[in-house]
Amino acid sequence: MPYKDPNDPKRVLADFKYANSERGYVTFLIASKFTPSNGKSRGHFPDSSLDKKEVWRIYMNHLIKMKEKFPESDGRLCIYCEQPYTFIRRVGTRGEGRKSRKSQTKTNLSLDRWDPRITYTKYNIVFCCVDCNDKKRDSNPDDWKNYQRVGKEIIND
Repeated sequence: MPYKDPNDPKRVLADFKYANSERGYVTFLIASKFTPSNGKSRGHFPDSSLDKKEVWRIYMNHLIKMKEKFPESDGRLCIYCEQPYTFIRRVGTRGEGRKSRKSQTKTNLSLDRWDPRITYTKYNIVFCCVDCNDKKRDSNPDDWKNYQRVGKEIIND
């Protein structure tokens, strides 16, 4: 029998357990990129050639590549810092929107655009932790080249 009250404790607990599983977390993460409100607020609509199934395939390939690179791991590693990521959601209250949300867990999985100047495409999606995604937010690949150049100059001095 379906729960009529969206805040019914049993429903909230069942939703919370699913949202904290890998499958639930990744499903919500991918779906959030395809919601019209995400594109309106941030201006990043996924490319028309990309769908949710394709993003899932990219995620599965990420796991395989990271497992090959780090055989002792399960492959669930940030592409940038190569540390394990988590799938932690907090219990919120339905219908209260962002008011009920708190800051994200820095070790959680995040879906990132490798080159922030272009939208989500098959070759521009990477999986990383929230912390690395936040650190990368205000930069672009040209900045990274400059950082690397300066780093090499400092080492050679």
